Amino acid sequence: MSRAQERIGAALQRLQHEKKYVSVAVYRIEGGYAVRIASAGATCGQCDKVHLSTGNIGLVARSGKVHTTDDVSRDVSYKTCFSGVKAETVIPIVVSGKTIGIIDAESGSGPIDPAELQDFAEAIETLVETA
Repeated sequence: MSRAQERIGAALQRLQHEKKYVSVAVYRIEGGYAVRIASAGATCGQCDKVHLSTGNIGLVARSGKVHTTDDVSRDVSYKTCFSGVKAETVIPIVVSGKTIGIIDAESGSGPIDPAELQDFAEAIETLVETA
């Protein structure tokens, strides 16, 4: 694990603890995939590497736009990994107009404010480039 990944992981641990997310993860875009470089909270093996043609992670990677759902049971592109998830917000990490990564947060209690994750994305974007 690189020093950048360690720093992102530590920051995610603090964020997950503060916001009580079920799961929060950072992915780096590598070719046609989003590859998880750090996470906090619940994790699963099927989410280590996500093809950009699937799910909300792929949707955000392709569009470069935030995707928020307050009820994952009604979101046809949501891929279920954990029980108890009610809401998900996925945001792009953009550098020089290019999506280089994704932040995926899942909550068991309610909506996730995209602004909080955007601030986090801006704080770690250089780390994602070097991770």
